[in-house]
Amino acid sequence: MTATCPVCDAPQDQGLLCHTDTTRLERELGDVSSIVADLDITLSKQARIGNASGPGGLARERSPLNVGAMQVADDLQNTLTTWARDVTGERWIAMLDTAGASRTLLSYIDAIRRHPAVEELVDEITDAIAQARRVVDRPADRIYLGQCLAETPDDDDRMVTCLNEIWARPSASEVQCKVCGTEHPVRERRAWLLKKAEDYLFTVKDASEMLGEVGHITVTQASIRGYIKRGKIAYHTGTMIRLGDLLAVVVDEGERRTA
Repeated sequence: MTATCPVCDAPQDQGLLCHTDTTRLERELGDVSSIVADLDITLSKQARIGNASGPGGLARERSPLNVGAMQVADDLQNTLTTWARDVTGERWIAMLDTAGASRTLLSYIDAIRRHPAVEELVDEITDAIAQARRVVDRPADRIYLGQCLAETPDDDDRMVTCLNEIWARPSASEVQCKVCGTEHPVRERRAWLLKKAEDYLFTVKDASEMLGEVGHITVTQASIRGYIKRGKIAYHTGTMIRLGDLLAVVVDEGERRTA
């Protein structure tokens, strides 16, 4: 019986990972350092919204907009370090950062070709890299509307939660999840995301941008500082404001203007 590549089933001596799939894996691993750098930029800028308390801040102080990027970055590191440790047999590999794990895997490419779980290895690594690449390559003219979170049945009729991230054009009224096909009304998703963010702390700049980009609510930084000066909003931890406090003032101001 002719041996085949465990990934693509192409004829391959001794059942090794074929040259094409090996080259593809090497190329993907070689891109990891630049993808990590782009992820760092994405997390620091947070799509111009920001995580004011930084990655080590309390959960209630993190912008919900950065959860997806943080999860992708964590998943990428965990996937690469787990497989690097498996391939090398060295426990200390778990201490490597993402780029270090990718370099280690590249240096063990011959061992990877013979690995008994090479199909699973290639699938998990390329999927994690693809997820990270999608985060940093997302279209600039689209807005983030959170994770889908729709409950849909899998092949065994078990209900599973779709964790795909939803992006929509600013002018769209509805957007369809590209993974499970669920339709989401954009206006409702905007309101839902703002509701989730009510207890999060933002700088004045980030709060203004959050309301503008997610809620389509125009509130200038000068207006927010005016609310603070007049005692309508209080600072938290010195320089931060609670988004829910700002939303309450904005709603009150809007109602008084239309009364």
